Amino acid sequence: MATLAEVRSQYPQYNDMPDVALADALHQKFYADIPKDQFYKQIGLTATPMVAPQQMASQIPSQVSTSQARPEPTMQDRVMGTIETPAIAVGGLGKMVASPVARFLGGYPLNETSAQRGLEAQKTAEAQFYQPRTETGPAIVNTMAKVLGSLPPTPLTSAGTALSTLTAPAVRQASSLVAPSTTAQKMAALLKAPEPKMQGMGAATVDEPLAREVRAKEQGIRLTKGEKTQDLGQLQFESDIAKEKPELAKALIQFKEGQKGDILRRFEQLSNETGAEFADPTAYRKVGSIVDKTIVKQFDDKKKLVDDAYQKAREAGETKQVVDTTKLDQWLETNAGKSISVPEIKSIKADLDALKKIKDGQITIDDLEELYKSAGLLGEAGKPSGTFMKQVKDVINDMTEGVGGDLYRAARTQRKQLGNDFENTYRVAKLLGTRGGYKDRAVALDDVFSHVVLDGSLEEMRTVTKLLKKGGTEGQQAYAELQGQTIQYLKDQLTKNSSGQLSFAKLNNAIDTLDREDKLTYMFGKQGRATLVEVRDAVKDALVKPPGSVNYSNSGNVVMRGLDKLAELRFPLAKTASEMAEKSQLSKKVEEAVKYDALTKALSK
Repeated sequence: MATLAEVRSQYPQYNDMPDVALADALHQKFYADIPKDQFYKQIGLTATPMVAPQQMASQIPSQVSTSQARPEPTMQDRVMGTIETPAIAVGGLGKMVASPVARFLGGYPLNETSAQRGLEAQKTAEAQFYQPRTETGPAIVNTMAKVLGSLPPTPLTSAGTALSTLTAPAVRQASSLVAPSTTAQKMAALLKAPEPKMQGMGAATVDEPLAREVRAKEQGIRLTKGEKTQDLGQLQFESDIAKEKPELAKALIQFKEGQKGDILRRFEQLSNETGAEFADPTAYRKVGSIVDKTIVKQFDDKKKLVDDAYQKAREAGETKQVVDTTKLDQWLETNAGKSISVPEIKSIKADLDALKKIKDGQITIDDLEELYKSAGLLGEAGKPSGTFMKQVKDVINDMTEGVGGDLYRAARTQRKQLGNDFENTYRVAKLLGTRGGYKDRAVALDDVFSHVVLDGSLEEMRTVTKLLKKGGTEGQQAYAELQGQTIQYLKDQLTKNSSGQLSFAKLNNAIDTLDREDKLTYMFGKQGRATLVEVRDAVKDALVKPPGSVNYSNSGNVVMRGLDKLAELRFPLAKTASEMAEKSQLSKKVEEAVKYDALTKALSK
């Protein structure tokens, strides 16, 4: 078994992947039969396992294994799998009983010929039961088997989607099916794609209410009948009954309160899955402190290495060489006019002139290094001084190219890399400006999350997160905190509403903004991004109502207005009749609104 270092050596494109994430991916994809702690030791990893925000196994190079990952199931696959789940379950139970019996009876008395007859009888018996047509259906049944311990495993396994939330409805539906052969025919009809009417037309479409139900259940979010069907009249009723007849709508009102809890809990679950410890509406400062501390520590550690390298070069006498300053003189002369608005240019010129006067014009490498440090201190990221002082440092680097000895040149290389990683990138350089205390911070700790994740481009965000990923256990945890706080930020957008209601518009805008530059995929991988989009769509089904479905005029629902008119006619017993009709009809509709099962409806068509 190769060590982690050997894997990285063979596949350098994965050097940016944290050690633990890479180790977990290798373990999951190739060595799942070995206990994780033991596997860690064998590959030379001593880090503590962390909760991975996503499955990383798909990122392992395909050259290592000839196996290919199955594609993610589409919504149609998931819906069809849900539809066929009851038949698979009943078929599995039937075969568990029928197959052995048929094989025994068909093969008696026992001999070679009768054994063959027994196998044929077994196949005939099994053919009477429903056969799976998707991967999703068997995946759900396998989950049921693990929970109940009563069903044999099916030949197919999950294609990667979390389907455990579908177990309960699948079991309930399976228990109501008692005619496997009839069910098989119905399943086949439901799963059969309709013939396209014209050449080039698309394949089968899914049952939309069932699709919404499946999506919502996968995310642990309950939906009303109106939200599943998007039927205007049903949505109007659900809106009006809660406002006009709350005493009859208690079940619906409680259902909607539970739905709100479902949505918020789902975001909490996603945040926990990142491995973040501090994701919370009040944790922005804490997360900022963790990220800031990690970046500053990395810079200080690497700067010390650079300083030590320069010190060795000085001790060896490699920095005493005199250098021609013509290039710097020319740059200062060319940019003299800009020194009015950028006084830092004057400061560098004054320092150079003072050195020339003291040294009688003999400027050494050491002198230029001091000027380089001064330019670094004078420049501020994101401001003109930062731009011009970087140019000064570039000129000095050009002037000292190739001079001095091997030690000095090695030190220059280290310093150049330090500058590229920390000083020459705006997002990182601004964070480094936080070392002088809170009042002097270029980025307040509360704003670090926004500075890294929300503001700027994907490439700018990448400059910070790449450093975190290379920062060992602390850096990886800091990155997990950014991931967790990103989920928390999306949850915050949902709750930013003075009315106390959840705001889909703000959530949708936040997801679209992050997704526009592919930030969601970068932070959470393709599967993580797909999950967030699925959650967003399920929340939309729950919260967004089509025009006309919500009554803002308080004029009453059509059903209730009719009952009121009946009472106004003053027929004998009309008031009593209207009250009875109201309670029976409305109570029934409320119950149907909260208990509607799109799967049962699909099977009854």
